[in-house]
Amino acid sequence: MVMAVPLLHSLRASLEGELWAIGKHKAVQLYNGSDLFDRFIPYNEKGLVPFLDTVSLLKAHNFERGVIMPHSFRSALLFFMGNVGNRIGYARNHRGFMLTSLVEEKANPEPTVEHYLKIIDTMGGTRALESPVLKVTEDEDNKFDEKYMDMRSPYVVFITGAQYGPSKRWPDSYFSELADRIVKRLNMNVNLLPGFGEEELAHKIHQGVEHKRRVAIKSMDIRDLKVCLSRAAAVVSNDTGPRHISAALSVPTIVLLGPMDEQYTRYPSPCTYTLSKDMPCRPCNKKKCDKHHACLTDIKPDEVFLKLEDVFDARPNKTY
Repeated sequence: MVMAVPLLHSLRASLEGELWAIGKHKAVQLYNGSDLFDRFIPYNEKGLVPFLDTVSLLKAHNFERGVIMPHSFRSALLFFMGNVGNRIGYARNHRGFMLTSLVEEKANPEPTVEHYLKIIDTMGGTRALESPVLKVTEDEDNKFDEKYMDMRSPYVVFITGAQYGPSKRWPDSYFSELADRIVKRLNMNVNLLPGFGEEELAHKIHQGVEHKRRVAIKSMDIRDLKVCLSRAAAVVSNDTGPRHISAALSVPTIVLLGPMDEQYTRYPSPCTYTLSKDMPCRPCNKKKCDKHHACLTDIKPDEVFLKLEDVFDARPNKTY
Protein backbone atom coordinates (compact mmCIF):
# COMPACT_ATOMS: atom_id res chain seq x y z
CA MET A 1 0.00 0.00 0.00
CA VAL A 2 2.78 2.46 0.88
CA MET A 3 4.78 1.76 -2.24
CA ALA A 4 1.75 2.65 -4.36
CA VAL A 5 1.80 6.24 -3.04
CA PRO A 6 3.93 7.68 -5.88
CA LEU A 7 1.49 6.20 -8.42
CA LEU A 8 -1.51 7.61 -6.55
CA HIS A 9 -0.02 11.08 -6.44
CA SER A 10 0.80 10.79 -10.14
CA LEU A 11 -2.78 9.81 -10.92
CA ARG A 12 -4.10 12.72 -8.86
CA ALA A 13 -1.83 15.16 -10.71
CA SER A 14 -2.38 13.75 -14.22
CA LEU A 15 -6.09 12.99 -14.39
CA GLU A 16 -9.01 15.32 -14.87
CA GLY A 17 -12.24 14.68 -13.03
CA GLU A 18 -12.72 12.71 -9.84
CA LEU A 19 -10.44 9.98 -8.53
CA TRP A 20 -12.20 7.29 -6.52
CA ALA A 21 -10.66 4.45 -4.52
CA ILE A 22 -12.04 1.02 -3.77
CA GLY A 23 -10.62 -1.28 -1.11
CA LYS A 24 -10.44 -2.07 2.58
CA HIS A 25 -11.45 0.80 4.83
CA LYS A 26 -8.66 0.19 7.34
CA ALA A 27 -6.00 0.22 4.65
CA VAL A 28 -7.13 3.45 3.00
CA GLN A 29 -6.69 5.27 6.33
CA LEU A 30 -2.99 5.14 5.58
CA TYR A 31 -3.56 7.88 2.98
CA ASN A 32 -5.37 10.30 5.31
CA GLY A 33 -4.05 13.83 4.89
CA SER A 34 -2.71 13.29 1.38
CA ASP A 35 -5.85 14.49 -0.47
CA LEU A 36 -5.57 11.69 -2.99
CA PHE A 37 -9.19 10.59 -3.43
CA ASP A 38 -12.49 12.34 -4.00
CA ARG A 39 -14.56 9.40 -2.81
CA PHE A 40 -14.05 5.93 -1.40
CA ILE A 41 -15.94 2.66 -1.96
CA PRO A 42 -15.40 0.21 0.92
CA TYR A 43 -14.80 -3.37 -0.15
CA ASN A 44 -13.95 -5.29 3.02
CA GLU A 45 -15.71 -8.63 2.82
CA LYS A 46 -15.03 -11.78 0.85
CA GLY A 47 -17.77 -13.87 -0.68
CA LEU A 48 -20.13 -13.72 -3.64
CA VAL A 49 -22.74 -11.32 -2.25
CA PRO A 50 -20.36 -8.44 -1.38
CA PHE A 51 -18.65 -8.98 -4.72
CA LEU A 52 -21.90 -8.71 -6.69
CA ASP A 53 -23.03 -5.72 -4.63
CA THR A 54 -19.82 -3.92 -5.55
CA VAL A 55 -20.23 -4.88 -9.20
CA SER A 56 -23.68 -3.27 -9.16
CA LEU A 57 -22.26 -0.14 -7.57
CA LEU A 58 -19.57 0.14 -10.26
CA LYS A 59 -22.16 -0.29 -12.99
CA ALA A 60 -24.35 2.41 -11.50
CA HIS A 61 -21.54 4.98 -11.62
CA ASN A 62 -20.41 4.16 -15.17
CA PHE A 63 -16.69 4.70 -14.57
CA GLU A 64 -14.63 5.80 -17.55
CA ARG A 65 -11.34 4.23 -16.41
CA GLY A 66 -10.11 1.89 -13.72
CA VAL A 67 -6.58 1.23 -12.50
CA ILE A 68 -6.31 -2.31 -11.14
CA MET A 69 -3.38 -2.31 -8.73
CA PRO A 70 -3.72 -5.80 -7.19
CA HIS A 71 -2.60 -8.67 -9.42
CA SER A 72 -5.45 -11.00 -8.50
CA PHE A 73 -7.90 -12.45 -11.02
CA ARG A 74 -10.78 -11.35 -8.77
CA SER A 75 -9.82 -7.66 -8.84
CA ALA A 76 -9.79 -7.63 -12.66
CA LEU A 77 -13.08 -9.55 -12.76
CA LEU A 78 -14.65 -6.92 -10.49
CA PHE A 79 -13.90 -4.09 -12.92
CA PHE A 80 -14.72 -6.26 -15.96
CA MET A 81 -18.18 -7.18 -14.64
CA GLY A 82 -18.67 -3.63 -13.36
CA ASN A 83 -18.45 -2.33 -16.95
CA VAL A 84 -15.53 -0.02 -16.18
CA GLY A 85 -14.52 1.48 -19.53
CA ASN A 86 -10.73 1.39 -19.81
CA ARG A 87 -9.26 -1.23 -17.46
CA ILE A 88 -5.52 -0.82 -16.88
CA GLY A 89 -3.23 -3.29 -15.15
CA TYR A 90 -0.76 -6.16 -15.38
CA ALA A 91 -1.79 -9.31 -17.24
CA ARG A 92 -0.92 -11.72 -14.45
CA ASN A 93 -2.92 -14.73 -13.30
CA HIS A 94 -4.54 -15.33 -16.70
CA ARG A 95 -6.58 -12.14 -16.50
CA GLY A 96 -5.24 -10.30 -19.55
CA PHE A 97 -8.44 -10.82 -21.54
CA MET A 98 -10.33 -8.66 -19.01
CA LEU A 99 -7.98 -5.68 -19.40
CA THR A 100 -8.07 -3.07 -22.14
CA SER A 101 -4.63 -1.54 -21.45
CA LEU A 102 -1.81 -3.89 -20.50
CA VAL A 103 1.24 -2.66 -18.59
CA GLU A 104 4.47 -4.12 -19.93
CA GLU A 105 6.26 -6.26 -17.37
CA LYS A 106 9.94 -7.14 -17.12
CA ALA A 107 11.10 -10.70 -16.60
CA ASN A 108 13.66 -9.64 -13.97
CA PRO A 109 12.75 -8.39 -10.48
CA GLU A 110 12.05 -4.67 -10.25
CA PRO A 111 11.28 -2.30 -7.37
CA THR A 112 7.63 -2.31 -6.40
CA VAL A 113 7.45 1.50 -6.54
CA GLU A 114 8.72 1.38 -10.13
CA HIS A 115 6.33 -1.49 -10.89
CA TYR A 116 3.38 0.69 -9.91
CA LEU A 117 4.70 3.83 -11.63
CA LYS A 118 4.77 2.00 -14.94
CA ILE A 119 0.98 2.19 -14.83
CA ILE A 120 1.04 5.99 -15.10
CA ASP A 121 3.60 5.66 -17.91
CA THR A 122 1.23 3.36 -19.79
CA MET A 123 -1.57 5.88 -19.32
CA GLY A 124 0.56 8.69 -20.72
CA GLY A 125 0.61 10.61 -17.44
CA THR A 126 3.45 12.30 -15.57
CA ARG A 127 5.28 10.91 -12.58
CA ALA A 128 4.68 13.24 -9.64
CA LEU A 129 6.79 11.38 -7.06
CA GLU A 130 9.52 8.74 -7.10
CA SER A 131 9.31 7.79 -3.41
CA PRO A 132 6.44 7.34 -0.92
CA VAL A 133 5.38 10.30 1.24
CA LEU A 134 2.74 10.09 3.99
CA LYS A 135 1.17 12.62 6.36
CA VAL A 136 -0.51 12.66 9.75
CA THR A 137 -3.64 14.76 10.16
CA GLU A 138 -4.46 16.96 13.15
CA ASP A 139 -7.46 14.76 13.90
CA GLU A 140 -5.26 11.65 13.94
CA ASP A 141 -2.82 13.38 16.30
CA ASN A 142 -5.59 14.43 18.69
CA LYS A 143 -7.27 11.02 18.80
CA PHE A 144 -3.91 9.37 19.40
CA ASP A 145 -3.23 11.67 22.35
CA GLU A 146 -6.61 10.82 23.87
CA LYS A 147 -5.99 7.08 23.57
CA TYR A 148 -2.31 6.86 24.48
CA MET A 149 -1.81 9.38 27.26
CA ASP A 150 0.87 7.16 28.80
CA MET A 151 3.25 7.29 25.83
CA ARG A 152 6.15 9.58 26.52
CA SER A 153 8.82 10.81 24.16
CA PRO A 154 11.53 10.26 23.27
CA TYR A 155 11.10 6.66 22.21
CA VAL A 156 12.34 4.17 19.66
CA VAL A 157 9.88 1.83 17.93
CA PHE A 158 10.61 -1.83 17.22
CA ILE A 159 8.73 -3.65 14.46
CA THR A 160 9.41 -7.17 15.68
CA GLY A 161 7.20 -9.32 13.48
CA ALA A 162 6.84 -10.06 9.79
CA GLN A 163 3.61 -11.38 8.30
CA TYR A 164 5.58 -12.93 5.44
CA GLY A 165 7.14 -15.58 7.68
CA PRO A 166 9.77 -16.34 10.34
CA SER A 167 12.66 -16.06 7.88
CA LYS A 168 12.31 -12.25 8.04
CA ARG A 169 12.39 -12.04 11.83
CA TRP A 170 15.45 -10.88 13.73
CA PRO A 171 15.99 -13.07 16.85
CA ASP A 172 13.85 -12.24 19.89
CA SER A 173 16.87 -12.14 22.21
CA TYR A 174 18.56 -9.58 19.94
CA PHE A 175 15.57 -7.25 20.16
CA SER A 176 15.58 -7.65 23.96
CA GLU A 177 19.28 -6.85 24.20
CA LEU A 178 18.97 -3.84 21.92
CA ALA A 179 16.01 -2.49 23.93
CA ASP A 180 18.00 -2.59 27.17
CA ARG A 181 20.93 -0.85 25.51
CA ILE A 182 18.71 1.95 24.20
CA VAL A 183 17.22 2.49 27.66
CA LYS A 184 20.62 2.46 29.41
CA ARG A 185 22.78 4.33 26.93
CA LEU A 186 20.30 6.69 25.23
CA ASN A 187 17.76 7.10 28.04
CA MET A 188 14.91 6.50 25.60
CA ASN A 189 11.84 4.33 25.98
CA VAL A 190 11.12 1.51 23.54
CA ASN A 191 7.71 0.61 22.10
CA LEU A 192 7.13 -2.80 20.54
CA LEU A 193 4.41 -2.64 17.87
CA PRO A 194 3.23 -6.16 16.98
CA GLY A 195 1.07 -6.82 13.96
CA PHE A 196 -2.06 -8.95 13.92
CA GLY A 197 -1.34 -12.30 15.59
CA GLU A 198 2.17 -11.24 16.65
CA GLU A 199 1.42 -10.31 20.27
CA GLU A 200 2.96 -13.50 21.67
CA LEU A 201 6.21 -12.73 19.87
CA ALA A 202 6.28 -9.24 21.40
CA HIS A 203 5.65 -10.65 24.88
CA LYS A 204 8.55 -13.05 24.46
CA ILE A 205 10.84 -10.13 23.62
CA HIS A 206 9.51 -8.16 26.59
CA GLN A 207 10.22 -11.09 28.93
CA GLY A 208 13.87 -10.96 27.91
CA VAL A 209 14.20 -7.26 28.73
CA GLU A 210 15.79 -6.12 32.00
CA HIS A 211 14.22 -2.63 32.07
CA LYS A 212 10.64 -3.77 31.60
CA ARG A 213 9.04 -0.50 32.78
CA ARG A 214 10.74 1.38 29.97
CA VAL A 215 9.68 -1.07 27.26
CA ALA A 216 6.00 -1.30 26.28
CA ILE A 217 3.89 -3.41 23.93
CA LYS A 218 1.30 -1.44 21.95
CA SER A 219 -1.17 -3.07 19.58
CA MET A 220 -2.52 -0.42 17.20
CA ASP A 221 -4.70 -0.04 14.14
CA ILE A 222 -3.17 1.44 11.00
CA ARG A 223 -4.14 5.02 11.86
CA ASP A 224 -2.62 4.95 15.35
CA LEU A 225 0.40 3.06 14.06
CA LYS A 226 1.06 5.87 11.61
CA VAL A 227 0.95 8.51 14.35
CA CYS A 228 3.13 6.46 16.68
CA LEU A 229 5.76 5.96 13.99
CA SER A 230 5.69 9.65 13.06
CA ARG A 231 6.67 10.63 16.62
CA ALA A 232 9.45 8.08 17.05
CA ALA A 233 13.06 9.18 17.35
CA ALA A 234 13.89 6.15 15.19
CA VAL A 235 12.46 2.84 14.10
CA VAL A 236 14.21 -0.54 14.08
CA SER A 237 12.31 -2.93 11.86
CA ASN A 238 12.35 -6.26 10.19
CA ASP A 239 11.90 -6.09 6.43
CA THR A 240 8.13 -5.67 6.58
CA GLY A 241 5.36 -3.18 5.80
CA PRO A 242 5.65 -0.64 8.65
CA ARG A 243 9.27 0.11 7.68
CA HIS A 244 7.91 1.84 4.58
CA ILE A 245 5.38 3.83 6.61
CA SER A 246 8.00 5.27 8.96
CA ALA A 247 10.37 6.10 6.10
CA ALA A 248 7.53 7.81 4.23
CA LEU A 249 6.96 9.90 7.37
CA SER A 250 10.65 10.98 7.30
CA VAL A 251 11.52 9.00 10.44
CA PRO A 252 14.99 7.35 10.54
CA THR A 253 14.33 3.67 9.92
CA ILE A 254 16.92 0.93 10.38
CA VAL A 255 15.89 -2.12 8.39
CA LEU A 256 17.23 -5.59 9.17
CA LEU A 257 17.39 -7.28 5.80
CA GLY A 258 17.20 -11.05 5.75
CA PRO A 259 16.34 -13.46 2.95
CA MET A 260 14.51 -11.22 0.49
CA ASP A 261 15.79 -9.78 -2.76
CA GLU A 262 16.30 -6.06 -2.09
CA GLN A 263 15.34 -5.18 -5.65
CA TYR A 264 11.66 -5.38 -4.73
CA THR A 265 11.80 -2.74 -1.99
CA ARG A 266 14.47 -0.39 -3.37
CA TYR A 267 13.56 3.28 -3.93
CA PRO A 268 15.18 6.63 -3.05
CA SER A 269 14.80 7.12 0.71
CA PRO A 270 17.12 9.34 2.77
CA CYS A 271 15.53 8.02 5.97
CA THR A 272 16.12 4.31 5.34
CA TYR A 273 19.27 2.63 6.66
CA THR A 274 19.65 -1.03 5.74
CA LEU A 275 21.78 -3.65 7.49
CA SER A 276 22.47 -6.97 5.79
CA LYS A 277 25.01 -9.78 5.53
CA ASP A 278 26.28 -11.36 2.35
CA MET A 279 25.51 -15.07 2.34
CA PRO A 280 25.87 -17.64 -0.46
CA CYS A 281 22.19 -18.54 -0.03
CA ARG A 282 20.91 -14.96 0.02
CA PRO A 283 18.50 -13.91 -1.37
CA CYS A 284 16.45 -17.07 -1.11
CA ASN A 285 13.01 -15.41 -0.68
CA LYS A 286 11.89 -18.32 1.50
CA LYS A 287 9.30 -17.86 4.22
CA LYS A 288 11.09 -20.27 6.55
CA CYS A 289 14.85 -20.76 6.67
CA ASP A 290 15.95 -24.37 6.22
CA LYS A 291 19.59 -23.61 7.05
CA HIS A 292 21.31 -21.49 9.71
CA HIS A 293 19.43 -18.16 9.31
CA ALA A 294 22.81 -16.42 9.41
CA CYS A 295 21.59 -13.61 7.14
CA LEU A 296 19.85 -12.22 10.24
CA THR A 297 21.60 -13.86 13.20
CA ASP A 298 24.91 -12.40 12.01
CA ILE A 299 23.48 -8.87 12.40
CA LYS A 300 24.31 -8.36 16.07
CA PRO A 301 22.65 -5.92 18.49
CA ASP A 302 25.97 -4.05 18.82
CA GLU A 303 25.94 -3.28 15.12
CA VAL A 304 22.37 -2.03 15.18
CA PHE A 305 23.02 0.15 18.23
CA LEU A 306 26.06 1.71 16.57
CA LYS A 307 23.95 2.49 13.53
CA LEU A 308 21.36 4.13 15.79
CA GLU A 309 24.06 6.30 17.35
CA ASP A 310 25.30 7.27 13.90
CA VAL A 311 21.78 8.26 12.87
CA PHE A 312 21.29 10.43 15.95
CA ASP A 313 24.73 12.00 15.57
CA ALA A 314 23.86 12.93 11.98
CA ARG A 315 20.76 14.80 13.21
CA PRO A 316 22.27 17.04 15.93
CA ASN A 317 19.56 19.71 15.72
CA LYS A 318 16.68 17.25 16.08
CA THR A 319 14.86 17.40 19.42
CA TYR A 320 13.64 14.05 20.74
